Amino acid sequence: MILAPIRRQTVVPAPPDRAFEVFTERIGAWWPMARHSVHGAGATVAFRDGRLIETGPDGAEVEWGTVLTWEPPYRLRLTWNPGYDAARASEVEVSFAPVTETLTMVTLTHRDWERFTDPAAARDEYRKGWPLVLDGYTADVPAEPQKDGDVWLVLMHTPAPGVARPIEHSGFRGHPEFLTRLRDRGVLVAAGPFPASGEGMAVVRVPAGEVGDLLTQANSGDTSVTGDVLEVRVRPWLVTITGSSLP
Repeated sequence: MILAPIRRQTVVPAPPDRAFEVFTERIGAWWPMARHSVHGAGATVAFRDGRLIETGPDGAEVEWGTVLTWEPPYRLRLTWNPGYDAARASEVEVSFAPVTETLTMVTLTHRDWERFTDPAAARDEYRKGWPLVLDGYTADVPAEPQKDGDVWLVLMHTPAPGVARPIEHSGFRGHPEFLTRLRDRGVLVAAGPFPASGEGMAVVRVPAGEVGDLLTQANSGDTSVTGDVLEVRVRPWLVTITGSSLP
């Protein structure tokens, strides 16, 4: 069985060019080397000559991956095999989407689990590890002044791996409860499923300063997501025209 990619997201208070720069040029400063590296504490990691290389305290080098796509400031894609055979490399992609002039949504997608000896175990390990990595990255991005104003976001919901019809799953009830909380909060514009596909979406409109909180709630405040019934991806939406009923 082919396992679905892992997708993890964060919001940083900087434009995409700065967000991309910190992710790539300062990766050795924010990556949790003591916990997630080959050589452990005292090692560092950097992009060099189209590769991501870890250097240990004694100077020994280990390749983590090879850059496949380098499109600053919006996209980075690389193979992923930190410390093991490149023939078993999976793939990591990182995208940087502007939410406002000084706010960027960063999405990390990790795929190709069939390359691992135990795909399910590898996916579960990385599912727990990537949030810690992104926490370090987010904390390292220097905050820029944020402007007031609302932003629009689209929450795309898809069935979690192994769930054919989420609406029939006992854990699905957490999803309408989550949407109701968004409605009561006054930020929900519309929500609903795509007929017969098991997918759905919600459109929200929130103050720019609340985007990070909305992202957290979408991932941890919806029990259908935390319970592996649905997966969610939050996407910034640049609204250029609205109907007469929407300001």
